[in-house]
Amino acid sequence: MTYVRTIAAAFLFAAIPAAWAQPEAPPGINPYTNPMAARLSAERMGDVRPGIYSTGDGSTVFTLKPYNGKYLLTFQNSPEVFVLSVEHGSLGARILKYDTGATAIRVSVWGGMTLYTRDAPGGVPATRQDDAPPATDLAISQPELQAALEDEAGHLTYVQKVDLRFSADPAVMSGDPDTRGRAFDALINAALGIERYLTSLPIARQIFSKRINSVKVAEGGKPTVTLTGQTLLVSFVPGEGHEGHASSLAIEQELSRLLANSAKDVAAK
Repeated sequence: MTYVRTIAAAFLFAAIPAAWAQPEAPPGINPYTNPMAARLSAERMGDVRPGIYSTGDGSTVFTLKPYNGKYLLTFQNSPEVFVLSVEHGSLGARILKYDTGATAIRVSVWGGMTLYTRDAPGGVPATRQDDAPPATDLAISQPELQAALEDEAGHLTYVQKVDLRFSADPAVMSGDPDTRGRAFDALINAALGIERYLTSLPIARQIFSKRINSVKVAEGGKPTVTLTGQTLLVSFVPGEGHEGHASSLAIEQELSRLLANSAKDVAAK
């Protein structure tokens, strides 16, 4: 992980010890077979408690914080902040979803939490460990943003063997520190999304390098990524806070769509 990413991750998170998972129901009660428990499940909703959580084996540590009717999810040692929407599930559960629509967390009516990841698509139980630190926003100077742009380019060259030039729109560079902070978040998510894409297929690097040689971060009407020539334009909306930039998962998904035709061309050769 690069220096800038490490600093950002340290700013967002503090590590905690692991513990065993919460039960899905009070002792002696099975909400799936006990009629009374089932009725109670239908009448109430699971509470999503903000805090620091850990999976049972301690391999994954993450935080949940409330945010404008949604939740912010951050994983230990990662700088990315995911915004999770909340939906009602069966038996009174609450389902927290990424901006791609994929399920991130399920909270049962009794408060038991299940975390879903790529390594554990079937879900793993997690238990609350401590209160989460207050949410904070980054205020970034021009030199810091420029350093981050150069750092991400160097990281992708060294780790993924892909040469890219990263830049920010002049209006972003000359903007206020908060706007540059949002640009920094968008940059980090874009770089992580690119890495996700590059490792998703054996021919992904070949496809990507054929179509894209630069990445530019700029303000836009909605959080998205588009292709302009051979430049990947990463748009963010400063006034929308954490919701103003796409997650790395959404960027990976959009890259797969944008480069689908190139993938067919490469595969056919």
